[in-house]
Amino acid sequence: MKLKDIILFGVILVSVAGCADFLDVQPKDKQSEKQLFATRGGFYTAVNGIYNKMASPALYGKNLSYELVDVISKRYLPLQVSTYLTALSGFDYTNSLVETELSNTWAAAYNTVLNCNVVLENIDESTGVLPVEESRVLKGEMLAVRAFLHFDMLRLFGPVYKLNPKAESIPYNETSKVMALPLLAADSVIHEKVLRDLDEAESLLADSDPVIEGGPMASLEDDQDVYLRYRQLRMNYYAVLALKARVYLYAGEPGKALEMARKLLADAKVNEHFPAVDPNKLLANQSNPDRVFSTEVLAGIYKKDRKDIYTGYFDSEQAGNNYLHPRKDFVNTNLFAGETQDYRFQTWWQVASGVGESGHVFIKYKGIDKPTGDTEAEYFYAVFMSLIRLSEVYYIAAESEPVLADKYEWLNRMRTRRGLPVLGVVSEEDFMKRLRMEYLREFLGEGQIFYLYKRLFSNINSDENGYDTNTYGAKEERYVLPLPSGEIANR
Repeated sequence: MKLKDIILFGVILVSVAGCADFLDVQPKDKQSEKQLFATRGGFYTAVNGIYNKMASPALYGKNLSYELVDVISKRYLPLQVSTYLTALSGFDYTNSLVETELSNTWAAAYNTVLNCNVVLENIDESTGVLPVEESRVLKGEMLAVRAFLHFDMLRLFGPVYKLNPKAESIPYNETSKVMALPLLAADSVIHEKVLRDLDEAESLLADSDPVIEGGPMASLEDDQDVYLRYRQLRMNYYAVLALKARVYLYAGEPGKALEMARKLLADAKVNEHFPAVDPNKLLANQSNPDRVFSTEVLAGIYKKDRKDIYTGYFDSEQAGNNYLHPRKDFVNTNLFAGETQDYRFQTWWQVASGVGESGHVFIKYKGIDKPTGDTEAEYFYAVFMSLIRLSEVYYIAAESEPVLADKYEWLNRMRTRRGLPVLGVVSEEDFMKRLRMEYLREFLGEGQIFYLYKRLFSNINSDENGYDTNTYGAKEERYVLPLPSGEIANR
């Protein structure tokens, strides 16, 4: 991989208000790295910098959330004047602008992995700098982040796993040394690398993560020291379990996926710590609603300029050439056909305004007013984006259950949380149609829809297509993104 420099992007997370205060640290030699990891604060500077990097536009701050991966799953009808977005929507991965963005995402992911490895090596070498419990938390987090990033690179650039799990996919980097690494078979990446790291992360976090006893705002420290607080901004214990369920389902192992999903959903503390969004605070609150349903998010990113996503891409009057919107009537006639009482329709969509504009615009990331008298912590959801939702675990359980009635049971639990009536048991075909529509409603703006189509190797059906009214057949050239040219040239 063409990674020439190790850069530790640092940010000390003092409070939600202090999240915007970044401290960039660029070690010039090994001695400065040793100096950084000589103190407890230095470890957190490096770790929080890694999370900050995950929120960058090349990763989950844009490309892997609301833009690149959502566009290639036909969520929107971009304006024709945008060469880049129209190329993406046509699966034109050879377009120079598209190639550049894919390369940026690849480089950002592997650079972040490299920094995870730097932290992991120093945790093992710097005995006594961190309290034992904290070292276990940080090691578990960094292993989970490493697995998380590699898995998403596999889901993007790797083969259609359902068709060819033995095909070459991606490298798996486990060192801080900059070197060319071999492309591994997809099943090797999943079973020998990703799940190995997640198993160790689960073991480390199970007896050390403060989220288990204290919830998302818990910490191992006193009130003056919040290095470990805001567990939803970190790969915490519950997020690791959900990620394992996601990986097993992708690998075609529904039994193991169901086991992990049940482990989460049967845990009373999960419902206590991550309750369903309160419709009374959501639907009747026009000034500062929690549109990201933050209470249900197991892990996410801090995005201080999140409101700019709406104005820059989804506001019909301000977005300009970047304007992303579904085709006319798609939202009310296809996406939420007959079920406009759905909380997601009522809070994430509004009728478009502007000359010649029609249909609906996506407002999940629209800015909100700061509640009068509330603390910064209570305003947290205004600068928060999801990486892993509890709802996905319900959907994984539903798809993985062997008995049809049990599939509908899990699906209905989530429908109830979204203000929808319970469905009767009909057929496997009906269930999958309903489940797919749930993914389309729930994860728009979060990048998960493309991975659903690729995992199932299924068509993008006309009634699911926000781009036009055609059905787009499942093709490997559409679902397998090409490795960056720099990576290929380095082989």
